[in-house]
Amino acid sequence: MFKRLALIVLTAAALTGLVSAGVFAGGGFFPTFPGSVGFTLTNSGAVSATIALDPNGPVASGAPATPTGTFGSIVVTRQGVGSAAATFQVQPSSSLGELRFGCNLLLTNQRFVEFAPGVPGLPLGGPGGSFGNWLASDVTVQLFAKLGIALVDPNNPNLVLRIPGIASVNSQRCESFPKAKDSLDFLMFGGILGKTTRASIPAYPDRTIAGVTDPTQQWTSGFLILDVNIGFWVQPGTTTP
Repeated sequence: MFKRLALIVLTAAALTGLVSAGVFAGGGFFPTFPGSVGFTLTNSGAVSATIALDPNGPVASGAPATPTGTFGSIVVTRQGVGSAAATFQVQPSSSLGELRFGCNLLLTNQRFVEFAPGVPGLPLGGPGGSFGNWLASDVTVQLFAKLGIALVDPNNPNLVLRIPGIASVNSQRCESFPKAKDSLDFLMFGGILGKTTRASIPAYPDRTIAGVTDPTQQWTSGFLILDVNIGFWVQPGTTTP
């Protein structure tokens, strides 16, 4: 499954097109803390997600350093309902920053999970401009709607009901970049592309930072694969999945 998700990252880039799209190396700008405006984080354990990402930027200051950098795929699963998936490109000015350190697992909490040490629930993205993060707000709203989870009031899209955030990480790993001699088989994506093709994979560069001894400030190669629990920030009286 992990290799399949890594291939989806490649396909996300192929389908979307490499686009030059915040400014901190390990993390970046954080969305508004929902707790400061009356929301409370709840986690029923019924919603989870798998994220596959090429965590190499830059995000906003030029073209990514790797062929699929800043592109990824997310699969959200709701127990008893099913799964919904989307491909994405990391949004600028998010908690992921400029993605200089690649698949450095020591940075997962500050990138994806915590507003501050011991304070989980960083939004994935939206809804609403104040709560935007690395996943585009419209993608976030549509993704959860497929699972029967309304993030905004259907009668008033400006009224935020639920804000999905990462409550905890179940597992994380770095999946090796493909070799230049490999090829990408699009057969599994035939329903999207309408045909079967094969494309050679360009080489992925080594971005090791010479002379750096602090492991939290060093680049690590590979695709980032995360399995996480999703919690929801809600106003008092709002139900959660």
